[in-house]
Amino acid sequence: MQPLMYLTVAIDVATRIVLGVFVSFDAPSALSIALCLDHCVRRKAIHVPETLEELVWPTSGIPKAIHVDNGQDFHSEAFKSASEDWGIAVEYRPPGATHFGGHIERLIGTTMGAVHVLPGTTQSSAAEKGDYDSERHAALTLAEFEDWLHLEVCRYHNMVHEALGRTPLAAWVDLGEDTAGRQVVDVEAFRTSFLPFEWRKFGRTRITLFGVHYWSDIFASLVGRGQGKVQVKYDPRDLSQVWVLVDDGRMIPARYRDLSRPRISLWESRRARKEWHDRHGGRIDEKALFQVIDAQRRLAEAARQKTRIARLESERAVRLPKQKPTRDPSREMFATDTGNPDLPTYPIEEFDDPRRKN
Repeated sequence: MQPLMYLTVAIDVATRIVLGVFVSFDAPSALSIALCLDHCVRRKAIHVPETLEELVWPTSGIPKAIHVDNGQDFHSEAFKSASEDWGIAVEYRPPGATHFGGHIERLIGTTMGAVHVLPGTTQSSAAEKGDYDSERHAALTLAEFEDWLHLEVCRYHNMVHEALGRTPLAAWVDLGEDTAGRQVVDVEAFRTSFLPFEWRKFGRTRITLFGVHYWSDIFASLVGRGQGKVQVKYDPRDLSQVWVLVDDGRMIPARYRDLSRPRISLWESRRARKEWHDRHGGRIDEKALFQVIDAQRRLAEAARQKTRIARLESERAVRLPKQKPTRDPSREMFATDTGNPDLPTYPIEEFDDPRRKN
């Protein structure tokens, strides 16, 4: 079964220009919001494949206000506190006022219409899909789809918008928004501030999150100074590094205490801890956690290889040339060997042609 793909989009209501996008196989969350906003504030250059041309996507900078729905992630402490820190006013959609999201929904509808021309589309419904084998025809990786989506956004920016009477790009330039954005000097700090976090206390030799120990040399000066619980921010896609917000406002990056550990995701960590609990009960220690994740990765890779081989064998069988039919000599014609005296002869009737001269 093909995994679902989720699209998070930020749009400027006045000009209908797209400020940023984020695509993921994970359901919408505080992380997808953070990474969409991260894309909004970054300078963007879109390269056209097989050419030296770059398309204009002029939006960058911190928005003054953002309009959001009442989803749980928009009410998270991480989202609200980071928005306040960066001077972003958050305006929630009034309950029942579905028309407040019309701009974004129409944009996504337009984008989804273009998606259905790509190989592997699932279409908008089972009826439209029919017998089309989406999984077999799927050809784009997530990175390749992102490249396609960015080009599609640039195409949309240069199309006349019915409500505006001009292109979104022209509307953006006319309003002077291409230079009005509040630029971010430290983009990484902006992204990190919106990441989810947990409250933890310093241990004597570490700080622990999701059963994994982290350390930074800076921690040595903080241990024993009466630090209470601190925010430990993390990226669920990669738990090899966390960021610790201490009392004096500093954001300290910290990596695995054992640097030989491989990168893992929060999803892998949760699955491993659940498997351990189901089999053994109790908590899993760090060493066993990474061992279980490694075993699960090996099983998953073996399954992928098996599936890939089966698919290649299927494609090979389809492409084999058709087998020639068995020879049937009785249906074939051969030239007569006139030099063989044992072959039967047939009488030949001769006649005189009066036109022939002796």
